[in-house]
Amino acid sequence: MADGAPPPQASRPEWKGGALLYAGGTDYERIGRAKPSKKEPVDTEREAAYPNLLDPTRLKVLEGVRIMFVAGGSAAVHCLAGDADGNLYSWGRNEKGQLGHGDLVNRNNPKIVEELKGKHIGQLGIGSIKKQTQKGAEDIHTKPAKVQLQGCTACSAGIDFSMWIANGQLYSAGNPQYGQLGDGSDHAYNAKDSSIAMVYDPQPTPSAIATFAAMQVSKVACGHNHTIAVASDGCAYTWGNGGYGRLGHRVQKDEFEPKKVEDLARMRISVPPHAVVAAGSTSTFCSASLGGSMEQLFSWGKLKTSGDNQMYPMQDQNMTGWNVRCVSCGPAHFAIAADNSTITWGQASNGELGYGKDGKKSSANAMKCEALDGAYTHQVACGAGYTMFLVDPEAAQVKSAPEFECTAPEVDTAAAPADEAGPSGGNKRKGAAGSGGAAKRGKGKK
Repeated sequence: MADGAPPPQASRPEWKGGALLYAGGTDYERIGRAKPSKKEPVDTEREAAYPNLLDPTRLKVLEGVRIMFVAGGSAAVHCLAGDADGNLYSWGRNEKGQLGHGDLVNRNNPKIVEELKGKHIGQLGIGSIKKQTQKGAEDIHTKPAKVQLQGCTACSAGIDFSMWIANGQLYSAGNPQYGQLGDGSDHAYNAKDSSIAMVYDPQPTPSAIATFAAMQVSKVACGHNHTIAVASDGCAYTWGNGGYGRLGHRVQKDEFEPKKVEDLARMRISVPPHAVVAAGSTSTFCSASLGGSMEQLFSWGKLKTSGDNQMYPMQDQNMTGWNVRCVSCGPAHFAIAADNSTITWGQASNGELGYGKDGKKSSANAMKCEALDGAYTHQVACGAGYTMFLVDPEAAQVKSAPEFECTAPEVDTAAAPADEAGPSGGNKRKGAAGSGGAAKRGKGKK
């Protein structure tokens, strides 16, 4: 850690919402996609219209709005924020209808999702219209659709699968290709008797994961193609893609059912129901305590772009002594809210670490985001090319932060289809769910 021990943490009043600050790219159409050739002239006009925000920045549209939570995703190039009045805002890339506004228009600035006014549960970007693509018809929802679950208290999403906690049980749906649904199978079969191509049959309806039938699940976090969950037996479980050691089982092997992280259990490390958990493209984080000691942050997987994989949980020495309340993972960068500091590190290209124009572009080691030091950050949320910080609205650091509003034209992706390249840092799929793929499925490959 960059600057010694954290300051004493005073008790906090009940959270009643904060100010959203944003660092990173605003050219959502291009974030994570192939950059123009060096031979091409720099489009200075476009860069001016869609700048990288290098410091944590206030968004003018949300000025004075009390934000209760923010959400991104390690592969997401869109953002979500919910306010104290129950409104959900979304903005960013939208060629799959993931913003829920009923169209395929990229949104440069936060906009209220009208379909969710007065509602508390919804899901974005799942099928109601057919968009014709080069690969055929694709099922897309451009407005929120109700999930067929009652009593849902938490949810998390990977690249193309989702998890829900409802009445203490964990439910899954989506692509089963790496075992990430936790039901014991990848649902693979041969497309045709005469073909060796494999199809991975997606699960469209949320289904309870049998491993947790006799337990209660309190926390869940999805990475690109793996999941971590905390159960009432005081243990953490992981499953899905095992590449890079992201499951913490000491082997690079896919797991089709939730498997206890034995190294934590063996050390008699208790994972409490309120544990902080996070999962990224190739990494996993979990807070836990040994005996009655202060909770510590453990991590495993590929945590840096260079160096060896961490195949089993190890205490994160950088965070020893810190009261960690939130961890979030982008494709290759990380953010932590702890005590009265915000900590970021990783590989970045859009200013998502919030170090400012004179700071580092990337950092292999955890560092304080100096612009927010001393301010209480309630939550952090990383995505592809950005980080959101939910900060005490009365903090001086918020009041002195720069402000931004994008005035550039919004892009209708239905009229101008984006290229098919996905966000950076994603895993290459072995074969699409519901479509043909390579016969050599390579269990546990990176």
